[in-house]
Amino acid sequence: MERPKILVVGSINHDIIYHDILEEGINCNGMVFAQYTTANGGKGANQASALSLLGADTYIAGCIGNDEYGQNQLASLRKLGVNTDFIHIDPLLQTGMSVMLNRKDGSYIGANVLGANASLMPEYVENIIMSFDFNMIVMQLEMPLETVYRTLDSAKVKGIPVILDAGPAKPIPLNRLKNLFVITPNEEETSALTGISVTDEEAALKASQKLYLETNAQYIILKLGSRGSYLYDGKQGILFPAYPAKAIDSTAAGDSFTAELAIHLCKNDSIHNAIRYANAAGAICVSRAGGQPSVPCEAEVKQYIEQYSNTIWR
Repeated sequence: MERPKILVVGSINHDIIYHDILEEGINCNGMVFAQYTTANGGKGANQASALSLLGADTYIAGCIGNDEYGQNQLASLRKLGVNTDFIHIDPLLQTGMSVMLNRKDGSYIGANVLGANASLMPEYVENIIMSFDFNMIVMQLEMPLETVYRTLDSAKVKGIPVILDAGPAKPIPLNRLKNLFVITPNEEETSALTGISVTDEEAALKASQKLYLETNAQYIILKLGSRGSYLYDGKQGILFPAYPAKAIDSTAAGDSFTAELAIHLCKNDSIHNAIRYANAAGAICVSRAGGQPSVPCEAEVKQYIEQYSNTIWR
């Protein structure tokens, strides 16, 4: 499959990012920040951008406000080749916003304002899925949970595999996340979903087994940051080491990981090779600042793998 047709269901945000100002555990209350940047973001828009850059025929279902931030997103997504026909413009709500405070190690804390993302209704997404054909659906949790559940139900009816990037972290009943092909939570999200802190491989296995049994997903893939990623397929767990990277901003690293994973699975690549590429995409992304601006293209990912494969994958 040369260009898989992938629908992203999810958030579209304007990001405000404060840089290099926090160490772990420091209270930021009352602090004066030296610098900030703005960027187009939102997990849905980030993933759609990544998928298009990586070679997918990409569509996004989402909502923006009738404002400058929303128009900037439309222009950016279209420039990247993303089909925006399914983006609804809400006349009353503002485009969603994320405020992120980046730590010196590249990690961050943040807060989201749903804004127009809150008007991404279940019926709207259901109609899109039932009316058009897609090879895969990618979604996240930055939208009403009823829309998440309806997306899963509609995809099951159409026989479309779904990858869920389980962010941001929410304690969702796992029995509401049935019919998944793959779920890819990070450490914080894994803890929120399972109550298990992924401190080592034994904990990763226990958390993965719980997710596998309660969601019936075919693959559980835990994104473990600098430790790499952990795959559980119902039989065994495997830790895939991370590629070397100087962490600057991890905002869209998970989104790039999920997008690369989706592309390779759509092309019937092995799950192991798909994770190999996904790890590389995440490593490149974390070494750059911003959400969508940090997303790599396919040529960059291939070059990165060629550069490091002999030392990481032996």
